[in-house]
Amino acid sequence: MRVTRSLAAGVIYIIYPYIALKDLGLPAKELGIIYAAAALATALLSILVGYAADLMGRRASLYMASSLMVVSSLLLLLRIDIYTAVAAAILGGISATGTMGAGGVGGAVAPVQTAILADLTSREERTRYITWLNFGSTLASTAGLFVGGIMDYEAGLATATVLGLAALLSVALLDTPEVRARTARMGREGSRVAAKFSATGILNGLSSGLVSPFLVPIFILLYDIPRSTMGIYSSLSSIIAVFVMLSAPAMERKLGFVRSIAITRGATVVLLALFPFIRILYVSLAIYLAYPALRVAALPVQTSGMVSMVPPEERGRTTGFNQGFRLAFASVGTLVASPFIDPGLLWVPFIAYSAIMSANVALYRRFFGDWDDR
Repeated sequence: MRVTRSLAAGVIYIIYPYIALKDLGLPAKELGIIYAAAALATALLSILVGYAADLMGRRASLYMASSLMVVSSLLLLLRIDIYTAVAAAILGGISATGTMGAGGVGGAVAPVQTAILADLTSREERTRYITWLNFGSTLASTAGLFVGGIMDYEAGLATATVLGLAALLSVALLDTPEVRARTARMGREGSRVAAKFSATGILNGLSSGLVSPFLVPIFILLYDIPRSTMGIYSSLSSIIAVFVMLSAPAMERKLGFVRSIAITRGATVVLLALFPFIRILYVSLAIYLAYPALRVAALPVQTSGMVSMVPPEERGRTTGFNQGFRLAFASVGTLVASPFIDPGLLWVPFIAYSAIMSANVALYRRFFGDWDDR
């Protein structure tokens, strides 16, 4: 199911900015506002789906979340104008703030999928299974980026709609565990863990929102790269990222929870501080290719640690809060950065990213520095 959905998401992700910038003629600033609204909508839906996963059951919440992307691509397939473009982005979560792994196109479904995987695995094997799930879904998303780059809009959107519908119908075939909470109120320890991951999610989302939604538009505006070529570059960045992610279990064993996150995400602090000042295409592309890999390299480690710190009946809400706050503040970051998507002002959001990500790494050290010793 997740592979099929990710394939559809990749198609939509590469097509959408071209619809907005080329067909509808929207300025990059207005595209940023749409991305921000979509991220905020996905944030709210992530929290709702997280609650639904714990209180209503895993299957019901999967149906609810999976239907949204189908409606999103169908709207664009039927008609392309500013109204359907905005509605599709909001319903489908077309925010480009977290397409690698979770929280990007159709990302509201991620909390319940993570909760189900955690229910079915032990602590010792969880990171490995999360890694392989992300590996399969990201490869599918990469294929979607390539397909979306070579198809015309109508064929691409039709393909995404059919794939999204197939993912929705496949929910009936899943053997989901019966895990339900007795009350909407979380326990004391679970609330503390959720609060900590919400805080790190805020900084993670804010930093991502400042730059991630604008990377493809920046290459379009600065270098006028055709859609087919940009689709290849985007696919390549995803391929690199997904294979780097396979190192997560070994990285966790060698470095532990906190150091895995600190080293990989800390490296992006330096790279993105350099990005706006180097206007050489191949150097910019090198940073563009490395950035997603470093962002997601420790994602399975982070996800595995998070769901292992709370009981099964609180996993949906914990992951929902983490993703919800991350995407809500990603929308804030996108809104703040939108006026600076100009060749002379690009340095502002990128330097801000580096400062905020540094603070995020520091929070991980403070909150979870003793987790590896437990």
